[in-house]
Amino acid sequence: MICTGKTFPQTQFDSLFYTQPVQPVNRIFTTFDKQLNTYYLNAGFDYFGSIPRFQFNVNQNFRSTLVKTGTNSIRDEQHLLISGKYSLINELKPGLDVKSNILSDDRSFGINQTAVNQATAFSEMHLADNFILKPYGGYSNNSQVGEEDNGPLYGIEGTAKNLYLQDLYLSSKLKFENEDISPRKNTIRLFNLAVNNIFNPYVDNLIGSGFNQSRKDFYFNADSITSSQFNVTNNIESRTETIYFILDRLNYNRFLDIFSLEIFGRLNWRDIDRDTRYSSTDVQSGSVFDTDIEELSIALESSVYYKAEIIDAAIRINYLERDEKHVTKRFAGIDESFYEQRSELESRKNNNSGRIILSLFGNVYLSRFDRLGLSFYHSKLKYDTPNTDNDDDRDEILSIIRMRYSRFLSPFFEAFINAEATSSHIVYIFASRSANNYRNQVLRLATGGHYRGTVISSKNNFEVSANYTVYDFEDLTSGLRSISFRQFTATDSTQWKFTGTFSFLLNAYITLTDQGDLNWDEFAERSTRYLREILLDPKFGLTFDAVFLAIGMRYFSLETFNYQGLTRIPDTDFSSIGPLTEIIIGSSSLHLRLLGWYEFISANDVPDTERTNLLAEVNWKF
Repeated sequence: MICTGKTFPQTQFDSLFYTQPVQPVNRIFTTFDKQLNTYYLNAGFDYFGSIPRFQFNVNQNFRSTLVKTGTNSIRDEQHLLISGKYSLINELKPGLDVKSNILSDDRSFGINQTAVNQATAFSEMHLADNFILKPYGGYSNNSQVGEEDNGPLYGIEGTAKNLYLQDLYLSSKLKFENEDISPRKNTIRLFNLAVNNIFNPYVDNLIGSGFNQSRKDFYFNADSITSSQFNVTNNIESRTETIYFILDRLNYNRFLDIFSLEIFGRLNWRDIDRDTRYSSTDVQSGSVFDTDIEELSIALESSVYYKAEIIDAAIRINYLERDEKHVTKRFAGIDESFYEQRSELESRKNNNSGRIILSLFGNVYLSRFDRLGLSFYHSKLKYDTPNTDNDDDRDEILSIIRMRYSRFLSPFFEAFINAEATSSHIVYIFASRSANNYRNQVLRLATGGHYRGTVISSKNNFEVSANYTVYDFEDLTSGLRSISFRQFTATDSTQWKFTGTFSFLLNAYITLTDQGDLNWDEFAERSTRYLREILLDPKFGLTFDAVFLAIGMRYFSLETFNYQGLTRIPDTDFSSIGPLTEIIIGSSSLHLRLLGWYEFISANDVPDTERTNLLAEVNWKF
């Protein structure tokens, strides 16, 4: 098994980068989903085009969610990007970007109304192979909770990929940006550097480091004293997050000729600084103080891989440690007692944690038709809080072991058996929380198969599971506090082709659930609730080239029962039945799916109702 180290630290997609690579796919897409009282719409298009020396792209996406309850709730999001560049020469490409992001949420919490509109001119300069520098500047309009701010936006980006320098491969990323939308200011400072040294075809070492700082200013409602003193309706909070990191990754393939070895380490320091623009000394309370969060973390990982003709396996050890400190910043003019109160409250959030993880996984190929898969995961967390008033100190242990055996009984039928056991234990250190100490044991056993024939194809799964939650200290007044949760689930997905164009399809499942109180010492339980859930989705379909048409029925039932002794007493009964239709058009350029069903709903003590459900998806590549 060959493991490559040619990775770049923190290569996650960042929408703030102009130079992010995008796939040039022209498409129109939309999804509409209506179920119960929730309506969801996602629609948009991506268009890329070019003429001699000129390239452009337009990306638009609109998402809306409507929840109909006593008071309707609507959330809308709109994202638009228009970008174009002209190639004067291969090394210089000036262009223009226009961006618009709008959020509207009728729920009154946090920042529920915001709009950001930006227009920037840029110059993309290819200084060398895989080395791009892109200065830009423009104008930004930013609206937030009724406040509208405008100002210049300017910065520079740079990327370098696999630059060769004396047996070293260098990759780097740079971004500097200021958005001066007075009275607010947003900034980005980012620099990452990765150096990969390939000693030979089997050994390489990657060293990376980085700095990332972003500042965002937000409006929030000012209190009456601050509003009157500074003549403002909304106050401003500045949140500045700063991250430094350094990492090292060593890959050693053909270690001892039969193994692959990977060693990884990362040191990360993060600081989150909060500042309030308008603070009044007339507000004599602890709420006037700003805070700072300092976090230091270290991650170590070692992995060994082995691959042979009849077996492949890996073992991995991870160690993670993190220390977090909350600091209250002083504010002149406020009584010292309020500072001490706030400092005490913030210090209760201080914590340090350490986690060690051991995982093993592998496959044994017993024969051409038999495979045995094994995996094991074990984790231990130690969580400490230095403040004596914080009693959240705890230890957590989690272990998972899984075994799966599969066999091809014929070229058309694969059968499997899967067994899994999970054990976890949470122990709070202090007596004030020790009543919450508990163990959780989960056992699962599943079997099933997958048959692939020319006429019939079917996938079936049958699973039984038992979940036991046992408290270390039982409630003496009730005698039974621990709980049990047992479940049986059977699923079926079958297609029967009568002819080349006419077929029958079935998707179905049944779930039986029993909940109860548990006495672990005597392994005795008292059932308290029983649930039976059934879904049937049979339909007949016609297939013509890239078109699939289906009509059928959808049936859903959920029954719940309480217990009186050993006797089940019906509690609730919900069922729905109705016609279903589905249309799918699929080709290399067009995917269209319409799924709708009409429900006749009956439930005890509730008048019968009717409801329409619809799912519509369109994705057209052109």
